[in-house]
Amino acid sequence: MVGAEKATEEIIRELQQGLSVEKNFRLLFTRYYDPIYRFFRRKGMSPEDAWDLTQEVFLSVYRGMGELRESARFEKWLYRIAKNMYLNEMERRGAKKRAVAEVSLEEVRAGAPEIPFDAPSGVMADPMEGVLEEEKRKKLREAMEQLPVQMRRYVYLRVVKERSVQEIATLLGISVNTVKAHLHQARKILRERLSSLFGEGEL
Repeated sequence: MVGAEKATEEIIRELQQGLSVEKNFRLLFTRYYDPIYRFFRRKGMSPEDAWDLTQEVFLSVYRGMGELRESARFEKWLYRIAKNMYLNEMERRGAKKRAVAEVSLEEVRAGAPEIPFDAPSGVMADPMEGVLEEEKRKKLREAMEQLPVQMRRYVYLRVVKERSVQEIATLLGISVNTVKAHLHQARKILRERLSSLFGEGEL
């Protein structure tokens, strides 16, 4: 059946059954992206903010598809998610933005910080890819936070702070080989845990 003619109810059923997930989600995304984007624009959101919130809506749809009991009620469910997203955004705007402080060496040594994988700023060429990439980032962040504390420190400095292996060794007073060994082991653990999400060479 041609994608444009495929009924939304059928798309939902196949998604919930795990059939052609990426293809069906792309059909769903293409069909409802513009209406949801316009919903946020009518609420007074800027083009960039409307884009960001639309991404968040479809990310919630992607994660919560199993919660939808009746495929025929998808649109009502979708707009309820959008409305809640809008209300949450308005609440967030009422609070002051927190400044992200530079993590000092003492803080790194005191405890392994949460790893802040942020989505890249700006509009991506393919909005739906942003949804899928955000899901990957979430899973990667969760997996990294489960690493042993010491190993997580090395990964934090290497990935988030973009320090070289030599710089990490100097900062922590250990050998380069020790750093390499921990990073190699961390990569191996993450690859095993996330093999279904990332292709070969992505980790």
